[in-house]
Amino acid sequence: MAKIKMGVLGAGPRTGALLKAYAGYKDVEVTAICDRAEGMAEDVANTYKKYRDGASVKVYRDYETMMREKNFEALLVTIDPTHQIDYACDAMERGCHVMTEVPVCTKLEDCFKLVSTVEKTGMKYQLAEQTRYWNFIQNWRKMAENGVFGKILMVEGQYMHYEPTWDLFVNVKTGEHVHANNSNLDKDPNFVRSWRYNIFAHPILYLPHTLSPLLSITGGRIERVSCIGTRKGSYTMHGVEACDIESAIMYNSNDVIFNVRAGFTSPHPHQTDTYAHWYHVRGDKATAEWCRSEIDTNKFWTPEKGWEARPEWKCEDADADEFIRNSEHGGADGYPIKYFAEAILKDETPPMDVYKAVETAAPAILAAKSAEMGGALLEVPDFRKK
Repeated sequence: MAKIKMGVLGAGPRTGALLKAYAGYKDVEVTAICDRAEGMAEDVANTYKKYRDGASVKVYRDYETMMREKNFEALLVTIDPTHQIDYACDAMERGCHVMTEVPVCTKLEDCFKLVSTVEKTGMKYQLAEQTRYWNFIQNWRKMAENGVFGKILMVEGQYMHYEPTWDLFVNVKTGEHVHANNSNLDKDPNFVRSWRYNIFAHPILYLPHTLSPLLSITGGRIERVSCIGTRKGSYTMHGVEACDIESAIMYNSNDVIFNVRAGFTSPHPHQTDTYAHWYHVRGDKATAEWCRSEIDTNKFWTPEKGWEARPEWKCEDADADEFIRNSEHGGADGYPIKYFAEAILKDETPPMDVYKAVETAAPAILAAKSAEMGGALLEVPDFRKK
């Protein structure tokens, strides 16, 4: 089987870990890495070569130069989500298959642009959302398909991920992401706010890791959304213009209520294995719930037996191949790589295709708008409707 040659746009903190995973996948070969910051592409290329003996990787500081010399057929875009759709669409127009990181985008018009470009070019597009592939999510999905839950009435999820040293600023000269928990660098002309700083103003924008797994269980799409949040101005990261928590109620086309939350700038307790993620599925026949804390257990409820502990539910799949088992995020990081490669090699639609991608982004974008409108109920467009 031929290998897919892949270029990488963006060499930020996440890219090094990703390329360690890519180095372990036999059907993909990274041949080019581009980042405008001096030395960053070189550092990531060296990381890849460390794990992929004999790899030959060209490094670039300029996207246009890389695309003119294009020695790849697929592009991984790992840059600021407020800009990645422009590059993703441009690459597809030039004949590249594209995978982008989470979140897809932060503007509704970018959702439409992405869908339109994929439909026009016929190139493969996939969102690298990995939590939908956790083994317990896959188990719940099969349970839903087999009617174990009965009619699913409500699902809940949250992504509450606090780090005291989030990379909130970027050095404009070096491209280095700077870890700081206050806004002192706002006054320094050598630094600009990172995409993370900007997105934390509306943490609900970072919902794909919540909506993607839950929608894979319920089916359908989000039709309406309402959201509220705490004030702008973090109570913990003093001086940072962030909303500490936002909570949204969403209505799904399969008549399921979604209750979802996100927050990144104040401390929150963590769950076993999933760390900052929590999920709950409630049907009229059964309920499943991931552990709420590190001293809790995963649970399953039926009217006949009541609550039962289900410690066998895990993130990792013990029966998966070595590549998947060795990937990060509980074995989930490997799935987007594998499925994207298979989609290209077999000319198939990726599991997390463009429609599913924007169906995680658009509700979050409109939730942020709803919060600014005091919780107004807003309609989510149907991107599959012709």
